[in-house]
Amino acid sequence: MRRFFIFLSIMLTLLNATPNDPYLLYQEVVQKIKDESIHPFDEKRLMENCLDGMVNSVDKNGRYLNEEEYETLYLSSKPVAGIGLFIAQKRNRILVKSVVEHSPAHKANLQKGDEIIQVDGILVRDLDFDEVVSALRGSPNTKIKLIVQKANTSKPIELSLTRKVVNIDLISSLMFENNIAYIKISSFAQDTLPTILEAIKYLYEAQHHKINGMILDLRDNPGGIFSSGIAVTSLFLEKEKLIISVRSRHKEDKKQYKNTPQDYEGSEYVDKIEALSFLKSVPLVILVNADSAGSSEIVSSVLQEYNRATVIGVPTFGKDTFATLFPLSANTSAVKFATARWYTPKGKSVWPSGVIPNIEVNQENEEEDLPLQEALKVLQKK
Repeated sequence: MRRFFIFLSIMLTLLNATPNDPYLLYQEVVQKIKDESIHPFDEKRLMENCLDGMVNSVDKNGRYLNEEEYETLYLSSKPVAGIGLFIAQKRNRILVKSVVEHSPAHKANLQKGDEIIQVDGILVRDLDFDEVVSALRGSPNTKIKLIVQKANTSKPIELSLTRKVVNIDLISSLMFENNIAYIKISSFAQDTLPTILEAIKYLYEAQHHKINGMILDLRDNPGGIFSSGIAVTSLFLEKEKLIISVRSRHKEDKKQYKNTPQDYEGSEYVDKIEALSFLKSVPLVILVNADSAGSSEIVSSVLQEYNRATVIGVPTFGKDTFATLFPLSANTSAVKFATARWYTPKGKSVWPSGVIPNIEVNQENEEEDLPLQEALKVLQKK
């Protein structure tokens, strides 16, 4: 009897469906694949790809997170481990962009330019970028197998690595000749503001309060928490300056963020910021490249617009949106996509052209850091 009611319910649904009903179309395509496809397939994966494609069609950086991804990235209290790689996707190829020192990838001699072909037996050309990132991550001390095409060889090699919790220095700093400070920010995290304040304070005191110029290196920085980007921007501007305006479909989400501590969650750091007031006027150069995105573009575009910094490098990624994570009620999964867009003080967007540098310099090879050399030249003239 129960089967009869289930069958009746399905028939009523189909009878009520219109000829152009997308659900009927989906069911028909799935059935055709089941009946005719020469390739093996997973019906659950078909649905997940449909959902991911749906989100991706309205936001190229949006995505659907299945139960495993959502649990691992957002719900689990367990630490997420990896192998210490920064990767980039170019025409369905996954290339190593950089390697974290002392990480499993570093110990396996992976280098910039190496191509990842397989992850645990799965061809990466069959995955989207976020799926590759998820595949590389996992629980600490779990094994992962990679097939890698080294940049300088013709035959792929197989590597077996063990995932570890990789500690990445978000901020690194040093001094160049003529009292020029160099600060590199790898990404904008929750503790970026206190970390950069400590780094600058250390250099400032070591130089006996004499810093003649500063280089802020945002190359390969994908962004992160936007309030941290606002906080770093504020360090180099006078008080009450408008930093960005945010627009959304919802009135309550429309807001202007100014150079005030409460706008960037920096109230507890006011004294430390005032102790480094020289940052408001120190000659400043910002280094960017095509992988500088999100909060990196907030910092570089706003300080450039106020003529507060000279931007050197190549045009940035061009991401002017903020994403929101929406948990789904049907199962333990979620979707993440852009819900707001930010604009510079003059109402400009970095999409699609990115931040256009004041001085365009390409990084031609690994031996010479031409953008950095140009930055030092610019500051030594001031």
